[in-house]
Amino acid sequence: MKKILSFLMLALALALSLPALAEDVLYTGMVTRAMTIREKKSTSAKKLGSVEEGEFISIIDYGEKWTKIEKDGKAGYVLTKNVVDLALAEGYNDAADAQYLGVATKELTIREKQSKSALKMQTLSEGETVYILELGKEWHKVVKNGVQGYVLADPITGLEGAHEGIEVPDQFISAPAFEAVYSAMADVNLSIRRDKDENSRLMGTVYKNEYVDVMSTDGQWAHVRKDDAEGYVRADHLRYFKRYDPYGPLIPGAVWYPYAAHVLQDTVILDDATGGELRTVTKGSIMAVSALNEAMAVTLPYDRITGRIQATGNLELEPVVLWPEAENGDLIAVFSTYYDPAQTTQEQIGRLHNIMQGVQRLNDVIVPAGEKFYFNDYCAPYTASNGYMEGPIINYVSSDKLGYGGGICQVSTTLYNAILQIPIEVIKQQVHSSYGIEYAPLDFDAAVGNGNIDLRLRNTLPYDVRFVLQAVDGVLTVLVYRAS
Repeated sequence: MKKILSFLMLALALALSLPALAEDVLYTGMVTRAMTIREKKSTSAKKLGSVEEGEFISIIDYGEKWTKIEKDGKAGYVLTKNVVDLALAEGYNDAADAQYLGVATKELTIREKQSKSALKMQTLSEGETVYILELGKEWHKVVKNGVQGYVLADPITGLEGAHEGIEVPDQFISAPAFEAVYSAMADVNLSIRRDKDENSRLMGTVYKNEYVDVMSTDGQWAHVRKDDAEGYVRADHLRYFKRYDPYGPLIPGAVWYPYAAHVLQDTVILDDATGGELRTVTKGSIMAVSALNEAMAVTLPYDRITGRIQATGNLELEPVVLWPEAENGDLIAVFSTYYDPAQTTQEQIGRLHNIMQGVQRLNDVIVPAGEKFYFNDYCAPYTASNGYMEGPIINYVSSDKLGYGGGICQVSTTLYNAILQIPIEVIKQQVHSSYGIEYAPLDFDAAVGNGNIDLRLRNTLPYDVRFVLQAVDGVLTVLVYRAS
């Protein structure tokens, strides 16, 4: 019995001698004069220890008269009047002191030393900017509210120089996690390389006519992933891009046009590269054009080249409003294609007739938010009984180059290129062939026909849209408005 009592008394004595459990430290302060740490909020309370002038302390609770702090694993109180709460202090400038900036991807603790068991100095919240003094492989030296310490390096992302001229060393630049933005088809067998170098390590192969996920492209190389193989392929052999998210970036090759130019008098379109005359557009035409350049000219898509109009005084520019800022009745997208306005042959007469059928059937069509639009619901079937004439068609399965509705695909293609500029989902679209069509950029045509050959969309914008179509003397234009 005596042995049991002796053991209990020894255990009690040990328990009393152990330091109190540390409480959550909120931030760091600084002591302006030497003080005694008290067990309670009283100058006569038991003395737990002391702090020296200029010493940094870990604050648990900053009160009006007493501040609760932690030191050596014990929690106690010191007089607030002698404590500078660094969360409120002035005189420090973390941004000025920092060499690099980063972002905390989760809540992190700033430690006094490079150890997870070192004194907790401060806390970084998820998403908070991190002011970094020195970069390290495992720990970064950082500063917060004027107090320096160390934080684990791995959860800090988005590193960049804090001031002009400071570059992040290559060894600290981590590749972003792969996120598929587009899909695209390879037109030849493509080697997936680890780096943007044809001699770098082979990671896999994308075979001809196979689709692959694409994260980004710089025009020369595309960052792709196929199964477990991630790396880079030659971008010039990827075709038929589709974006997974209609709110994502424009597909490579798609162009946003900021103005619809209303032609006030007959105006010449020049070849932007050679200066040669391409055609004259007549008063009343509407065209998609770029912004005015330094030469006070606008450029525009003309078949597969770039046109230019120098006489901008002949144009009245209707601005395209960015879709998030658009109000009822605002123009949010525009695109134009061009056709032969001559009416001297039966083929020309039939083709223009069919284009006008599409223009008339789709003009002022409203697609409500969240609803689908099928081109063929408005325009098919392409038969004589439905108002169409014979016109030129692309036919690779027979020698017949005329068909009812020939020319209607220029309407669907023009609409498709307008839609690519705004976040409307393309459910279905197909090209005429790998050679494309002369009035649209390569890979940017949208064939329609009887059966399942269709252009299908879903209005993923938060508001209704209205299509306005015009065909005047060889200029076919589709304008998309926020419906009022």
